[in-house]
Amino acid sequence: MIRMNKRTIVYKDVRTGDYLVQPYAMGPVAASEFGEPTVIQSQEFEARVADVVIENLEKFGKEKYEEARAIIRNDDQQTEFLKTHVAVYVSEQESGRLKVSALRREGGGMVGSHEDTFILSKEEIPQKLTATIAEAFRRIT
Repeated sequence: MIRMNKRTIVYKDVRTGDYLVQPYAMGPVAASEFGEPTVIQSQEFEARVADVVIENLEKFGKEKYEEARAIIRNDDQQTEFLKTHVAVYVSEQESGRLKVSALRREGGGMVGSHEDTFILSKEEIPQKLTATIAEAFRRIT
């Protein structure tokens, strides 16, 4: 069996300033957005985002994938969602380090770049995760 890195994605609604931390699960082919996201109001970002991201990383691989709970959008819904949201992708590497990547819209999806990717050591995570996610969002908004 192929081991997949734990992952989650943080979306920011550019209209309201609120955040959605979306859990992932192992789908039938690949990791998929799965289940209800945790909503973080803009004024709660600094106090909550790091804990919610860590909680969602810990969920990865623990819940059984069910298609009924998968996040599936048709083309129009996906286009509208991408117009109104920017995103930061967070994954845990085998070493325990976290990779935090700002994602930009490109074509019909989102892509990251080396310039907008940050690596946090295990020791740095408690002190720097919130500021690193904020910096990633700053670079794409």
